[in-house]
Amino acid sequence: MAQTTGKFSFKKVVSIEDSKLDQFIIEHTLQRCKFSEELLMFSSAGDALSHFAQVEEKMAELPDLIFLDIQMPLMNGFEFLTMFNEKYADFKDNVSVVLLTSSLDPVDMRRCHEFPNIKLYLNKPLREEMLNEVSAMMC
Repeated sequence: MAQTTGKFSFKKVVSIEDSKLDQFIIEHTLQRCKFSEELLMFSSAGDALSHFAQVEEKMAELPDLIFLDIQMPLMNGFEFLTMFNEKYADFKDNVSVVLLTSSLDPVDMRRCHEFPNIKLYLNKPLREEMLNEVSAMMC
């Protein structure tokens, strides 16, 4: 969870983003701001679910926070969250989700309310002031 002391806000953060440019921006922004001790980057929702299945017996390996894109090929962000929340129902409340998307679609914004672990809906690109907002929301 978020810490008020120390140099990192979070222990483990996952980013699920299919755009190489947005991956670059996310990674460098999080590193520059010393936002997390560990960052795992996945270019698809399926890859992230596969990773979680491999560490399933060690629930301590689940992230504190997931930055999630909505519009991705094969499995969108909402489909990922549905599967994640079903598979990890006992732990889903311990993993906060921030949608980081270029979507301005009101339907996407309304769908956020279907998932209690979605804490924020932010528009790309990721910026330092957004990380301050995420940290403040988690404290």
